[in-house]
Amino acid sequence: MNAGRLANFYLELVELEEKLSSIEWEEEITEEIKEKWLNGMPVLSQLHPCIHPSTFRDTLLTVVRACLKWQPGPQALSDKIVPAVEKLNDLEISLLAGIIIKDEGNKKEEWSKRLSITAEMMEFLAGTAARLILSSFSSYVSNKVDLEKWYRGYCPVCGDSPVMSKLTGEAGARMLYCGRCETEWRFYRLGCPYCENKDSSQISIIIPDEYKQYRLYLCEKCKSYLKTVDERQCGEVDLFCEDLATTDFDILAAGEGYRRGNERYRA
Repeated sequence: MNAGRLANFYLELVELEEKLSSIEWEEEITEEIKEKWLNGMPVLSQLHPCIHPSTFRDTLLTVVRACLKWQPGPQALSDKIVPAVEKLNDLEISLLAGIIIKDEGNKKEEWSKRLSITAEMMEFLAGTAARLILSSFSSYVSNKVDLEKWYRGYCPVCGDSPVMSKLTGEAGARMLYCGRCETEWRFYRLGCPYCENKDSSQISIIIPDEYKQYRLYLCEKCKSYLKTVDERQCGEVDLFCEDLATTDFDILAAGEGYRRGNERYRA
C-alpha cells in the first residue's frame, strides 16, 4: 500500500469518525456481562451492538467513496461497488453490519463475491468501517466497566490482539492498543501479550538510536513483536497514526523472522 494514499484516505474519514463518535448506544452492560467480563470474556463476545441501517449504509458508502478516490487498498476498487451497496435494503445492510462488527470471516467472503470485490479488498473495507463504528462503541463500554481490572493480552471490548502499545505517565506504565476498536488498556510492563511469556530471558527490547521514542518488544517464545511508543520521550501520541507511521519497523521485524501476534480471542 502507498503510505501517502493511505494517509489521505484516513484524513478523508475524519469528519465521519467525529460524527460516529456521537452515536447513542442503547445496549445494556448488565451485571452478568460485567461478571463474565471480569472472568475474561470481552464485551463484544456477549452482546451484539445494533447500529441503524441508514447510519451503517452512510458509513460504508463514505469509506467506499474515499477508497475510490485514493485507492489505498490491496487492489484497485471499481466504482461498480457504489450502486451495489446503494441497492441493498435495510435488512441486508443490517445483516452486513452484524457480519462486519462481529468479524465473521466466512460470511465476509460471501459478501465479497456479492459485491464483486476480492476477499482482501473486503477485509480492508470491513476493517475500516468496523474501526470507525467500534471506536464509538469502545468509548461507551469504557464508561461502563473498569478497564483497570483488565490485565489480559487481548482487547477487553472486542477481543482482538493489540497492534501497538505505549509507555505513559511518569512511571512509564504500558498501555496496549487495539487497532480494531481503538481501546487502550493497561498491561504488565514486561511480558508478551500474545503468548503470556514473562521470562525476561526470552524477551528483548530494541530502541533505535535515531528514534528513541520507539521500542520494539521481541518475544523469542512465540516470535512475535510489539511496536511501542514511549510518551515520556515525545509527549502524548495517537497510536492509530503511530502504527501507520512506523511501517518501517514492521518490515524490520518481519525481516528478522518476527510477526505480529496471533489473535488470542475472537468475539
